[in-house]
Amino acid sequence: MKHFKNSYLKETNLNNKNSIKRIKDYYASGKLNLPNKPGIYAFWWIGPKKELLGSQKNIILSGPNKKDIHTSFDKNKTEDLIYHCLYIGKTTNIKKRFSLHVKNGSKKRLHKVKTDGRKIKAVTTSCQLRYGIEHIFPSEKNPLTILHDKVGFSYNTDFPHTEVAERFYKENLLIGKWRPWFNLDSER
Repeated sequence: MKHFKNSYLKETNLNNKNSIKRIKDYYASGKLNLPNKPGIYAFWWIGPKKELLGSQKNIILSGPNKKDIHTSFDKNKTEDLIYHCLYIGKTTNIKKRFSLHVKNGSKKRLHKVKTDGRKIKAVTTSCQLRYGIEHIFPSEKNPLTILHDKVGFSYNTDFPHTEVAERFYKENLLIGKWRPWFNLDSER
């Protein structure tokens, strides 16, 4: 249990102002400055809170037997969070996974969000952040502007013991604790 407690404390560095950087800052040198290492990561809304809370928060998910599930992204951030958490994930390569989420080479919208809020199939299964931003800001023509300026990113690659299992459990723990908006999906 001691290992778990110490390990849990380390991953809370994801929720630390010194660890959270604007997405555009990771591209400051002209190339993506992230490690090719396994870890867990979080995307955060660091823009004006009012803008996020004024966005399209309603979403219709397809549930079992294709039954509609009407829900919305949680407008309340968890008390112990600095910012609203948008997405929590785990990966075998932080740099590659970040790229798949942001899709920096695609300046225009990738998803035509339905006006009723129904979730559509994403361009890929690994761009949940990009899809989420395009869903909550359906009239934004250049979602990369929002991603670069108003979304932050933090990560942790320090997993000395049983890293695969640790990343799995920590991702699930943080999803339950921090309630990230874009991790919301229906059961199949």
